[in-house]
Amino acid sequence: MKKFEFRLRRVMDWRRTQASVEEMKLGRLQTELRDIESRIACARAEQSDSERAILESTSITADTLSALDSFKKSVAAECTRLEGLASAGRRRIAQQLAIVVARRRDTRLLEKIEAKKLAAWTGEYWQEIDRQAEEAYASRNHRSAAGSAPRAS
Repeated sequence: MKKFEFRLRRVMDWRRTQASVEEMKLGRLQTELRDIESRIACARAEQSDSERAILESTSITADTLSALDSFKKSVAAECTRLEGLASAGRRRIAQQLAIVVARRRDTRLLEKIEAKKLAAWTGEYWQEIDRQAEEAYASRNHRSAAGSAPRAS
């Protein structure tokens, strides 16, 4: 019997490669989002630290308060900009996740087809082995029966 061959192996390998590429894209998008969220947290922490430092100082001038107010507005604007980027990043991640799920589904479909074909081939293989064993057994019994038959003199 010929060895098992899955004719769609190259297609399945290609689908696996596509899934890996899309997963890497998803990972990159997730890293970008974490970076944006980290930048938002740092900006807010800087603002909080600045407010605390000014409030803890012994002398607060109008210029200091004006600078703090300008800094707060600047941080708020930057955070708003970064929140927009984060929101867009989340949308891209959702879209990319849908692509990854589709690629994985395509790959799993081919893997299931391969498993079914392998199971069918394995069943046929063992049937062939059983058939050959039965033939060998029958042949051996036939020879031994022919050898033990009385000979005509």
